[in-house]
Amino acid sequence: MTGLLLRGQHTPVTAADAEAFRAAGWWPGTPIRALLSDAAARHPDRVALVGHRPGREPVRQTYRAFDRAATRVASALHALGVGEGDVVALMLPNSVEYGALVFGISEVGAVYTGIPVSYGERQVVPILRRSRAVALIIPRRWRTTDHLALVRGLRADLPSLRHVVVVGDDFEAGPGEHLWDDFVDVPLAAFPPREPGELCYFGFTSGTTGEPKGAMHTHDTLLYAVKGLADHLGPGTFGDPMVQLVASPAGHHSGFVWGILFTAYLAGTGVHVDHWDPGWCAEVVRAEGITAFFGAPTFLQDMLRTDLADDPDCPFRCLVVAGSPVPRTLPAKAGRALGAYIAPAWGMTECSIMTSATPLEDDDVQRTDGSVFPGSQVRVVDDEGRAVPPGVTGELLMRGPGVIVGYYDRPDATDESFLPGLWFRTGDTASLDEHGRLSLRGRTKDVIIRGGENIPVTEVESLLFDHPDVLDAAVVGYSDERLGERACAVLVARPGAVLELPALCDYLLAGGLSKHYLPERLVLLPELPTTQSGKIQKYRLRELVAGEGA
Repeated sequence: MTGLLLRGQHTPVTAADAEAFRAAGWWPGTPIRALLSDAAARHPDRVALVGHRPGREPVRQTYRAFDRAATRVASALHALGVGEGDVVALMLPNSVEYGALVFGISEVGAVYTGIPVSYGERQVVPILRRSRAVALIIPRRWRTTDHLALVRGLRADLPSLRHVVVVGDDFEAGPGEHLWDDFVDVPLAAFPPREPGELCYFGFTSGTTGEPKGAMHTHDTLLYAVKGLADHLGPGTFGDPMVQLVASPAGHHSGFVWGILFTAYLAGTGVHVDHWDPGWCAEVVRAEGITAFFGAPTFLQDMLRTDLADDPDCPFRCLVVAGSPVPRTLPAKAGRALGAYIAPAWGMTECSIMTSATPLEDDDVQRTDGSVFPGSQVRVVDDEGRAVPPGVTGELLMRGPGVIVGYYDRPDATDESFLPGLWFRTGDTASLDEHGRLSLRGRTKDVIIRGGENIPVTEVESLLFDHPDVLDAAVVGYSDERLGERACAVLVARPGAVLELPALCDYLLAGGLSKHYLPERLVLLPELPTTQSGKIQKYRLRELVAGEGA
């Protein structure tokens, strides 16, 4: 018995590994549904959820009502025949209903997976097919997309999808289709507590280089990360109680774990916005007294361009920045402007967050992506798998209680990703300093090798970001017959500014950059392409630069 209930899924985690995690207390032995019931017992009348949409009055829900709504969802799923181990997919914008759905899916013993509401057919079909989801919950429409029409066009190719629940406007339901109000209009049922070692969540990777893979998490792996971050920074750092702006889509891993689970763990208030608009979100921050935020560096850079910057009444207390490399001067600059602690962090769908800056350490930690949570380990190795000295960039490996137990129905991908000793190949490059603090250098595929020499992409990007006329920056490689690759700077300039490559290179040289690392092309864009969660889509930039070169 491994202490894991994986329904025949392949995993490298042995019975001894599971026992060691439990004995050390890293796996708390608690199902995620208990986060909500515990918060409701302690603070039944505290506002748990607030839903904001432009032009509408915000919707508020207490922890007592939230807890009851989750049980109603579980009862409704049970009435449809959804049970233990079945997969339920949510494709919804951030809303009050989303949290109840997540915890209700867990309560009935099903497995949750999220699909960002902005996805189209090419992204939706592989997730639903691979996960074998039996139920999908969608909006009737969202923005310009008719989600009901989209899903109706896909169902013939998805034999496992038995039920589609539609939130929003009335419609004439077809076979296996249910209106939200009818779906939840069922008597409440009672369910036994879940086993913490069973699968409860599939986090599908972005799939930019192939079919997305379903990262398998148990209750234990998720709660290790949630508790680990709170302990690492100190729960009071986020506010007492925490009021979090949930702008990262709940259909992404970050919005799910940090927007929903982490908020319930701290019995805070999650203020959900259905899309990211910096000016509007700044108004929400003030109106709700937002103390905390999790998001990619792009979100933080956007906030610095709103009137929250340099406002002594800005309510922020702590902002956790992860998802892509953080410009090294950004945390200090943003901390002064917003009056908050800025915590660079590193994580991925396969481990949530594993390293973070913390106010419990000296200020220098904010110029890195933080120190490693107790119970976890990271290594940086060369091409031969040997550990490299401090300050040297190499491949980043990780292991610990928050790492996935494998990829769903992909034993091949699981075996490719795990090395002996449960070391997981992250696909990132990084370095460690003499204190063991991590500095992310980018994805392995983002490395630019010019004439046999690696260009430190994040170092160049950080210097570019500090240029007074640069609003956003990315550096990507393009092919070159003689040197293999060269570097191209892709920038967003301040309105009215004129950026030219020779002057930009002079600026970089004055900042201490080696001439060997200078970009040899410059592309200016009105904005950089990003995912809905704020990550810069470098593959699109590479395609753009390659097309211009052609």
